[in-house]
Parts: sequence; structure tokens; C-alpha cells
Amino acid sequence: MLELTSTAEKQLSQISQVKMDMFIGDTLSGNYHYKFGANEQPPSANPLKIEPQFLSNNLAQHTTANAADLAANKTRTDSNEYNHFDKTLETRFNPPHSTTMLGGNALSSLSTLVDYMMEAMIVVDEFGNIQMANRHAVALLLDCNKSSTNSLIGQRWQSYLTEPQKSHYQQMILESTFEPRPLNHLPNETTLNMSNGQTIDVEMSVTHFPMSEPLFGIIIRDLSKYRAEYQQLYKWASTDCLTNLSNRRVFDADLKHHWKTCIEQGDPISVLIIDIDHFKSFNDNHGHVMGDRCLQKIAAAIQVSLPNENCTAARYGGEEFALVMPNCDTSEVQATAQLIQQNINALTYMDIGLDISVSVSVSQGHASEVNGQFRTANALLCAADTALYRAKADGRNRINACC
Repeated sequence: MLELTSTAEKQLSQISQVKMDMFIGDTLSGNYHYKFGANEQPPSANPLKIEPQFLSNNLAQHTTANAADLAANKTRTDSNEYNHFDKTLETRFNPPHSTTMLGGNALSSLSTLVDYMMEAMIVVDEFGNIQMANRHAVALLLDCNKSSTNSLIGQRWQSYLTEPQKSHYQQMILESTFEPRPLNHLPNETTLNMSNGQTIDVEMSVTHFPMSEPLFGIIIRDLSKYRAEYQQLYKWASTDCLTNLSNRRVFDADLKHHWKTCIEQGDPISVLIIDIDHFKSFNDNHGHVMGDRCLQKIAAAIQVSLPNENCTAARYGGEEFALVMPNCDTSEVQATAQLIQQNINALTYMDIGLDISVSVSVSQGHASEVNGQFRTANALLCAADTALYRAKADGRNRINACC
């Protein structure tokens, strides 16, 4: 049993706090290579006799050595952390060439991406030559589902563009060539020339691929179906479904628009309101189905009587119709009203199953803004409506102008 003095025991306790294995235990593990002095022996299985003076001297030596090792390790750790941070900054602000330039298998991957796109897509070089194309692009541009994708390869993309998109595209490519930078041309509606000579409305977006030789990806979306649906929806929203004339919403909007334009330019504007005489009796005698057909025939007669395409003919409500006539003065609106009256009086209704003796007449009232007598569009409309009621009060089948 090893006996130690109190001083040696205290020193030994201090040694254990700085890890005893640093100067005794790890000699065997190889982690720390302690060099013994000439009179010192490596640890063995034999009982160990440690002198107090030996413990004191070695405690000082190894405590100092351990502090030096810790300082060196900290210096190396700080240096490694600084180098790692420096490399991180360098990578972030000066990315390696492989992160900015596509190369190697990138072209093959890009080709696969183009093939599997569900939209029409082509890839062109800086000169506009088509380098890649998928089957959707072939079907769209060549109007043929059976042609190979190679049918587009080598063709000039500019030949499919129309002005002003062609000039805009060429300028965009030119700028990116002289000043390389990321390019993402957001979707833009334009018209393309197809190989069959027809044109097609599309939405087109252009993206620059960062390669050693610039390539541009172009995604094309056919808008024909969407345009047709839009036109149909617009027609339903703006047209009276029975007469195919404009509805009240369009009449109000056109009156407001033309009033503003004509007042600013000093041009005349007129409103004409038409009401079918005794239409309730017509429905009572012949039924509402025949009443609807009568409305359709009268609406057609009004439409063909318009003096120009800038005029709007609308079903104002029930059996009433109204016209907005920009750039038309009192004499022009009067002439139009007389033509409408003539065309309606000439109508027959045998084609819808009624007797030859059946006839329908209309009463009309109109007002014109020429010299600033009306302050608002609504005042002009009210004046035309007042003129209409005077025409009906005077015996119907008449035309009355606002004084």
C-alpha cells in the first residue's frame, strides 16, 4: 500500500484535476508521448513509489506543459474557424465556376427537362438558332403532331416572331450578349407566325441559361383556347341573350365613355330611346313566345339602321331600346330615328306564324348635346326619355326631339 505525505497527497489531487492521463495514463495509449528523465522509469505493474519532491517538480512541469498545449490548441482552433469562415465568404461571393456555368452532363439534363415539359419549349442560342425542342413545340409551331422534334432544330426562332416582339427579342438578346447577366423575361402575350401561314396568340417567357455559350429557354403557351373562352364570357356578360344587342351595363359604360370623350374634344353626342307601342297587348294576344320573337325582329331592324360602328344599340329594359350616338348631332339622330321607324313598319310576322295583318310600331325620343346645354350624361339621357314620353302621349308611332 503506497503511503503519501499530506503535501504529496494534495499535489496528487491537483494532478488528477488536470487529467492524470496526460502524464501517466496516456503514455500507454499513445495519445500523449511523455518523455521520462534519465532516472525515471515508465509505469509498470510493479508497485509505484513516488517521492514528494518528484511529484512537486513534475506537477509544475506538466501543469505548464498542459497550459501551453491548451493555448496551442486554441490557436489552431481559432485559425481553422477563421479559415472556414473565410472560405465560406469566398464561396458565397465568388462561387466556383461549376455553380455558374452548366457543363458536362448539364446539356443532357437540360435536353431531358425540355422533353418532359408539359408546355411547348425550345432552347435557342444567342443567334436565335433552335438547339432543342419538345413535341409540344413541334405541334404548336409546325401545326403537326407527327413531325419529329428534329424538324425544328436549326431553324431561326426569329422567323416565328411578329413585330414588335421580334425587335424586342433581338434587343434583349443583344443586351444579354454584351452584358452577361441573369435574364428572366416574364410571360408576355404576343402573336406567332405558324408554318402554315396562320398566326396564333401565345404567352411567351424567356429564361437565360448560364453556360459558356449562352442559351435561352423559351416556354410558349397557346392562348387560343383561353382567348376563345374569354370572348365567349365577355359576350355573355355584355350582350342581351334574347336580342343579341348590347345590354344595359354596356349602354351605361359606353354613354359615360363617349360623353367624356366628346365633351373633351368638343364633339356632339346624342341619345335615342325607342319603345314598342302597345307591346303588352301584343303579348296578351299572341303569347310571350311570339313576343320574344317580335323583340328579336325589331332588334335586328334597329341594328341595321345604325349610322356607324361607333354607335351602341342596347336593350334598355323590357320592350325599350336605347342608342348612344357619339359624334352625331340632332339632324343625324333624327335621320337614324326615321330609318328605324321605316324599317320596323315594313316588318311582317308571317315567318313566326302570325297573320299578315299583324303589325308593330314604335315611339322614339332623342336628345343631343351640342352647345353645352346638358351638364352631365345622365341629364342627356333624361332629356331623351322625356321626349319619348311626349311622342307616346302625342299618339305613338312618332319621333320626338328634345327642345
